[in-house]
Amino acid sequence: MFYLIGIDGTDSPSVNGGEDTASLGIRLGLLLQERRFGRMLAVTRHQLLRRDALPFTAENQACCLLMEADADARRDIELTSREFILRQSAPASDPGFALAAWSNLSATVDTWGQQAKYLRLQRDAAMQLARAHDISVAGFQGNGNGVIGALAAVGLRSSGNDGQFAWLPGLESLKGTLTLPALLNFCAIDRVENLRGRTPFDRDLIHLGEAPVVLLRGGQSLLLLHSCAGEDVNQWRVYSPVELAEVAP
Repeated sequence: MFYLIGIDGTDSPSVNGGEDTASLGIRLGLLLQERRFGRMLAVTRHQLLRRDALPFTAENQACCLLMEADADARRDIELTSREFILRQSAPASDPGFALAAWSNLSATVDTWGQQAKYLRLQRDAAMQLARAHDISVAGFQGNGNGVIGALAAVGLRSSGNDGQFAWLPGLESLKGTLTLPALLNFCAIDRVENLRGRTPFDRDLIHLGEAPVVLLRGGQSLLLLHSCAGEDVNQWRVYSPVELAEVAP
């Protein structure tokens, strides 16, 4: 079965306050795999509300791990995750954790995730929502409000239409210039296309740069492309993060 592990608030308010939450999430997933509790399928990062009046860490980004594991591994996954997050989070952080079986989720959890991008939510409401869906949650330090973002990460991931992939098998190998077959050989991205849905031909060249951004859209991984300068129909390039914020917010 599939499990979602939401994590939030593991770094400190300082930009130089330590490891970002998505990087910590990747390390957790690799640890769970190493201990043979499950298989990490993906890690996504999700932007939550940013306001001066709202306490948040460096970027206020939560992350979510997608794991495939047997039902009897849930307790081991939970205990390992709790211990890891508590030990690895920055000293001044307010980390939160959520573990959900995907089959237990509903549109209500997805809505919570969307609200966390625009509204200031309350910890008590997060705890009630978690209990109603058999979601394990915990806040380890500070005021415990990290559970709000952790639960939001689960909802945003299950909605399938928010955030970016911090980790996919082979994603770190995507750089430079590749053809579509070579790209898919490195990393099995679901969709590689432009805004109109056109996919490159096998002979076309795709300029990836050093760290292409892969989006979560329609429940799939999506690498958005556009034509290179000069409108060469046989050459493509990825959007920069700034460009993506405009064309695929």
